[in-house]
Amino acid sequence: MRKPFLKWAGGKTRLLPELLPYIGTPNTFVDVFCGGGSVSLNVECKKLISNDINSHLIGLYNHVRYNDPHIFTEYFKDSNCTKETYIELRGKFNSLDDGIEKSKLFVYLNKHSFNGLTRYNRNGFYNVPFGRVTKSKEEQDGVTIIKENISLFNEASISALQHEISSFKEKMIDTNFTCLSFDSPKLYENLTKGDVVYFDPPYIPLNDTAYFTDYFSGGFAIDEQTKLASMAEKLSSQGVRVIVSNSQTETTEKIFEKGTFNLVEARRAVGAASHTRKMQKEYIIVYE
Repeated sequence: MRKPFLKWAGGKTRLLPELLPYIGTPNTFVDVFCGGGSVSLNVECKKLISNDINSHLIGLYNHVRYNDPHIFTEYFKDSNCTKETYIELRGKFNSLDDGIEKSKLFVYLNKHSFNGLTRYNRNGFYNVPFGRVTKSKEEQDGVTIIKENISLFNEASISALQHEISSFKEKMIDTNFTCLSFDSPKLYENLTKGDVVYFDPPYIPLNDTAYFTDYFSGGFAIDEQTKLASMAEKLSSQGVRVIVSNSQTETTEKIFEKGTFNLVEARRAVGAASHTRKMQKEYIIVYE
């Protein structure tokens, strides 16, 4: 299976063996919340539409299609792997208009940020802190000293990233990348039997502290979840198969009650704390 080159909260790489059989080999596949692209990269279809509301992400993907993959690691230098330089380059990213330089910085930030998060403040500025720091303990004269060490990118890891970007370019060269809201009618024009739509929205929270929805301005509340369920029902009534990923909660079961629920387990690879990255049950919901 092809591996996405970005870290992404809620990525589906580990879930692909369970998810792909439900998608099959459609004529047209619409990946509405494509994120890091793990699903789009691994679906075999005649026409692929990969959509995300994050314009920086879609801008990057379009730049990858038409440029040498090596340019996207230009900022991966030892001198740029410090907290001070990271903050400076993060500020540069936030000040730039969309373009190839912003896309290069997007990759840099994604790989150097804390736990690979992509998050913006209310003003639309990327605000994730520096994350390439590891801590170690040393004993000095009977006293435990906590040392911070910078985790640098070596030549092999940079080469591996370039290979992943090249693989993405090869697979996605003919993809129709769009930056639309999930409820835009343009995403679903002319879909018929044999087509598949996949919704992977920000999940309904398991608890009050789990609502991470603001990766790009706007969020995704219960009203949007309910609207998404109504769209899934409408599309399925037109012969389109609809797949929805979401959390295992009573709220999920109520909102998406007209779908068929399939319970799976997935390990979360991106999170605020490493101890929270564990196996969690979630739903693959099918409408057909």
